[in-house]
Parts: sequence; structure tokens; C-alpha cells
Amino acid sequence: MSPGSGPGMGLAGRLAHREGTPRRGVAEASVVRPSPRRGGPRAGYVREAIELPVARRDGRPAALGGDLDALDLPTAPALARALSTLARMPAEGLDPRNPAVMLDLETTGLLGQAGTVACVVGVASYVALDRMRVEQWSLHRVGAEGAMLADLDATLRARMTGRTAFVTFNGGSFDLPLLRRRLVRHGIYPPTEDPLRAPHVDLLPPARRLWRDRGPDCRLGTLELRHLRLPREGDVSGAEVVELLWRWLEAPDPDAAADLARVERHNRIDVLSLAALAEAMHTRLLQPQDAIERLRAARHHDRLDRAERALTVLAPLLEGLERGTARGSSPLVEAGLLAAEIERRRGRPRDAARRWAQVCRMAPGDPVAHDALAKHLEHQARRPDAALVVALASVTPCERRLARLRKKAGGSTGLGLGPLLDELAV
Repeated sequence: MSPGSGPGMGLAGRLAHREGTPRRGVAEASVVRPSPRRGGPRAGYVREAIELPVARRDGRPAALGGDLDALDLPTAPALARALSTLARMPAEGLDPRNPAVMLDLETTGLLGQAGTVACVVGVASYVALDRMRVEQWSLHRVGAEGAMLADLDATLRARMTGRTAFVTFNGGSFDLPLLRRRLVRHGIYPPTEDPLRAPHVDLLPPARRLWRDRGPDCRLGTLELRHLRLPREGDVSGAEVVELLWRWLEAPDPDAAADLARVERHNRIDVLSLAALAEAMHTRLLQPQDAIERLRAARHHDRLDRAERALTVLAPLLEGLERGTARGSSPLVEAGLLAAEIERRRGRPRDAARRWAQVCRMAPGDPVAHDALAKHLEHQARRPDAALVVALASVTPCERRLARLRKKAGGSTGLGLGPLLDELAV
């Protein structure tokens, strides 16, 4: 920590003080690094690039330090397909040759916090169908953030087309909003213009939908270990990154340079693993491994208005529901309710009624299924007597509906619930 900048000094004050402090010599960290392509310490930032094949069998550059030697990355067309499964895409689809730019920021604080600057920025993109380039910008002087971001912006404009998406992890809440704010702050774009206008796939929301409660957390490192078998030996945590970057900017001595190298390594793994994680999620959304994952995958597809795909994923659960082999099974019941709702929205009331009836057989008294089926029988099938039987069997019957149905049905039905459900469930 440089003289005069103690723990009590705020972030903005530390930045101001740092700008007035002469820069000391910087020693390289004890890691293998690529050669700088642009910028340099005199420019206040360094830009580096590494190219690598997507297939591990083709070998990985020594500059990666062996971090991804056991991980295959998707080809450009494979990633285009994966991203189209994960999120809504433009009608014309993603460019199969240049589908995405993976982006990750390491900063000195939180979004909206005074003094937060982008210190390390990683970008990964395709230079061929089976080859990627990871580029990284590292800030060496706080006052050079504008120049660094201008260089980054020029690179993004060169890499992005109307059919190229940003891929991030929690980028919808952090990386992209912060980058927009800093680009406007430095006058690179006016406040009225969105400098990052492009399709965006944030992998965190679908990861949570698919894998919440199925591991310790949904952090990127946790998902890499569980689903990519990618351990991060000696990696820095997100909490450590902020302190290490402040240490580097305030007192760039050899120890701080070594810490910066650790943050750069962390960032490189982040941007490259995003492509592999997207492909892994794509596979699991189309081929879930168990009933709970299958149900969650179907909900994901339904959320994206892909009814046919949702029903295809649900098919094994719906077969079990039809057979009634696991009475009261929660995944089967939820699958039936979801399928019924999808069919109702598609204008297929009879198919919806069939699913509600199957749920009523498997989970007697289920209030959602009984209520929905009773509404269908009353208003669409015009069978108030049958609607009354179904409504009476709910564990939480609506008294107003019961009174109305008794009046319509003349008070007595003569129908049995079991035979009625058997009739409707086929």
C-alpha cells in the first residue's frame, strides 16, 4: 500500500491518490505468458492474446499452463446450437462460424460502488470453426482505463456481428451493466446509446433453473467441477480478486505482479470454460439424467415458448403418469400439471383435461388438478354434473363453485369419481 493510502481512505480517494503516485518497476510473475499484442506498461494497460484448438487432442499452448488440457471446447457450430437451446435468439439464428463472444470482467469493486474500475477483461471468440482466441486486457495504471476500454470496444465491434451473442456468467447483473457504465463514463459512447447492443446469453439463470439445490451452490467454479470435471488448483476466489487488484494498482511490486498473474489466470479459465459449460447445459436440457432434472428442463423449454420440445422432454414422466405406477409421485404429478398447462395454452382442451384427470387419479384431491378439471368440465365440456363430482373431491373445494354446480346439476349427479376419471384420462 502506497504512503498516505490507509485502510480508512475510501475507494475514490485511493484511486485519486494512486494517480498521483509515481509508478515503480514491475517484475513479471513466475508464469508463462504470451507476448503483448498491443498497449504495454507505458500505455497504462497490456493486451495479450492466445490462440488454441477446441479439441484437447490437438494440444494446448504452454501459455495456458495446463489449465484446460483435460477439457474439450465446442466447435463454433456446436456452440451456436447450444446457445439457441439456452436462450431466445434472433429469428435468423446465430452465425455458425462466429456465434459468440465470451466475456468476463475482474474489477476493483461492485457495480455502483464508488471507485470501481474494470481492471482485467477477458474475451474469447472463434477464429475458425475449431479454433478460438482468448484476449485479455490488464490495467496497469488507473488513468488508462479509458484507453483500455476504447481498445476493447474496437475489438468487440470487429468480433461482433448481428448474429453474434455475448456469453457471460451473471453478466446480466454485473459484467454488462458495469461495462456499459464505464464506456459511457469515459465518453466512448453517449448516455443515450447502448454500446453492447447484441443478443446476450447469461448462463447463470438457466444453470440455477436446472441445478439449484443439486450441489453446494451455482458458482461458476462449482459448476465447472461438477459438470466439466475441471478443478481449479490454486485459483483465487472472487472475494480475493478485489483486494489483489487494489494491491496491484496501488503498489505494483513483484509480489503484486504475481498476484495479478493469478487473477489473469482466473479470468482466462472463466471465459474459456463458458463455452464448455454452455454445451454441457445444452446436452442436459435435451437429455436430462433424472426425473427432477427432466422436469426442470421441460420448464426451461416452456419458458422459452418451445412447447413441443418441453413435451418431448416430459414424455418419459408422462408415460409413468398414464400407467399410474408411482402413486403420488411428485415429479410425475408436476409433469402432468405442466403438460396440461402447455396443452391448454396451445388450444387443446381435451388433451389438457386428459392430463388433469391422470393427475387426479395419481394424486387424489390435488387442488390444482381438481380445480382445473372442474373448470374445464363446467365451461368447455358443458358437464356440470361431472364438474361437481371432480370439485367435491378436491382437498380444498371452492364453496362458490360447488353451490353454482349443484344448482346447474340439479343437486345430484349419480356419477362416480373413479369411472369419470378413467373416462377422461384416456
